[in-house]
Amino acid sequence: MPLTRIQPAKTADLGEVPPFVPHPWLGGGHRQTIVGRFWPWPKTRLDSTYAEVDVQGGDSVSVLESIPRDWRPGDPASLLVHGLGGCARSPYMVRVAKRLAGRGGTRVVRMNLRGAGSGFGLSRSYYHSGKTEDLRQVAAWLVRRAPGSPIALVGFSLGANLVLKLAGEAASDPVEALDCVVAANPPVDLEACCRAIQEPRNRIYDKNFLRLLKGEVSRLHRRFPELGALDLSSARSLLAFDELYTAPRNGFLHARDYYTRSSAKGWIERIEIPGLIVHALDDPFIPVESFASIRIPPNLECELVPHGGHLGFWSRDPWDGGRRWLDVRIAHWLAARWGRGESVTNHL
Repeated sequence: MPLTRIQPAKTADLGEVPPFVPHPWLGGGHRQTIVGRFWPWPKTRLDSTYAEVDVQGGDSVSVLESIPRDWRPGDPASLLVHGLGGCARSPYMVRVAKRLAGRGGTRVVRMNLRGAGSGFGLSRSYYHSGKTEDLRQVAAWLVRRAPGSPIALVGFSLGANLVLKLAGEAASDPVEALDCVVAANPPVDLEACCRAIQEPRNRIYDKNFLRLLKGEVSRLHRRFPELGALDLSSARSLLAFDELYTAPRNGFLHARDYYTRSSAKGWIERIEIPGLIVHALDDPFIPVESFASIRIPPNLECELVPHGGHLGFWSRDPWDGGRRWLDVRIAHWLAARWGRGESVTNHL
């Protein structure tokens, strides 16, 4: 496939999708990534209900569910999955959930992957990039809560890899009620991403993610002493961490085996449901070349945007009430998919 952005398209009655143009003060992938992560955003109220869902191995994960007042049985539902170091309360998760559950009138479940967020202490293991069986369990829980509703999987970064992988697996092992998939900045080739994040210009990201992971698994082992002693002092990079901890703790031979078996790139061409992939060519640590060898099926829209960084997409011009272009793009795509346009005015 050509490594260019798909041209703006009409989105049902929502009008034309504007191409992303970065704010003039925020040129370059690094600025977009950092500002997108740390720029303060208005904290709006999002009513949600806490629940716990059983997963394999006797563990559980926690979820936050938001149901619009005007939601009716059969109306759409979305399952949102966070990225590495995130949780159900990460700002991008809350912002997108607010758009979907507000004017979009969509039932939204924000999932904490194993050990993340409010789910800490419910699981003796920690999440990784290929653990799609947990998403299956939460999706099945959502089907029981909302029978007859079409379900969208919406993932961000690591969560985007997970939702694409599960959508590919669903071609031969169906996920009930799965209607579509949306992936933002997916690390579809984990080994290539690991190489990219070790480049000198990206060491700040490598060190930050490594610090987060070391802290979380150390906390996990303190919570469950039966997991055994933990020594990660020699892990100086994400690659080393995955070699020392992620791979052996999850039944992989080594880090490369983990990356190969968990990357979405081997599953994308099998996806049969409609979907949207949004990725920025200047994402600092997810190389766009990862997409070059993947056959994108015609049912998937793949938007490779020239700028935007990693989950940044801070726009020059406001679109639909804000400068967070990615948030609006996801909400508008799902609104068009389900025929829920600007006239929808449901509120929480």
